[in-house]
Amino acid sequence: MAPHITFFRMRAKSGERQMVIDHFDHWLRSRRLGLSGFIRVVLCSNVEDPDEFMAYAMFHDKATYDANSNAPEQHAWFEALRTYLVADPEWLDTRVERQRMGQV
Repeated sequence: MAPHITFFRMRAKSGERQMVIDHFDHWLRSRRLGLSGFIRVVLCSNVEDPDEFMAYAMFHDKATYDANSNAPEQHAWFEALRTYLVADPEWLDTRVERQRMGQV
């Protein structure tokens, strides 16, 4: 099975940028430890427009991604995130076709 990645793009409400960042930190502290199939999440902000964010979450496969997104705790986390955003995020669900890692 190929890893599953969901990309999402979102804009923070004016003055809520740090709340978005803190909310992702909260997810990392509270949800990821007991989450089967979770690989990574990356949150980035636009250097030209710091209220615009792009993020991705990677899971072992679509089934583990779906299990997370259908969990009541995930829904509650998303609803809280949504209060800091001007609109719902734009989503793109993907399957990894190729992946190469360079030296870090």
